[in-house]
Amino acid sequence: MTIMWEDELFDEIQKGDRVFYETAQGQTQSGKAVIIGPMGWVIDTGDGVPKVVNEGCNYLGHTEGKDREPDHLGHFLNG
Repeated sequence: MTIMWEDELFDEIQKGDRVFYETAQGQTQSGKAVIIGPMGWVIDTGDGVPKVVNEGCNYLGHTEGKDREPDHLGHFLNG
């Protein structure tokens, strides 16, 4: 099995990063980080169903996106 992500520090995720998570069935999935909420990062999975990824539950790792930027609004609303 190859590891697709580079970083494993949840606090370093920014908007636009590709985030890898584990489903309830144990499968590895990924999506694009959209905004941070009170329960973790909201991820756009590409099929119209958002997913919440949080540290210690289903987060596996992430890779930096080309268009990444800090989520100032999400941190302000949930800070």
